[in-house]
Amino acid sequence: MSSWDEFDEMLESESIEEEVLPYGIKPREVYYMCLYCGHIMKKSELDQQDNILCTRCGGRILVKIRSPVIAPRRVYAI
Repeated sequence: MSSWDEFDEMLESESIEEEVLPYGIKPREVYYMCLYCGHIMKKSELDQQDNILCTRCGGRILVKIRSPVIAPRRVYAI
């Protein structure tokens, strides 16, 4: 199973408390991926450590995973 399949499963099984921030913004979990081994981890896992390292291989280069890009909507001026 690839890391991306594991990431999709984590997103599906994610249960975040229904805390609502100002302006109706809902908090989301932030994910990071190690560039050496491809392991995907949550920010909460990284916060438990003293150093920011991959929990699997100890690599120091982590990339924040972004949401898929959605095409911008065209808004017509009045």
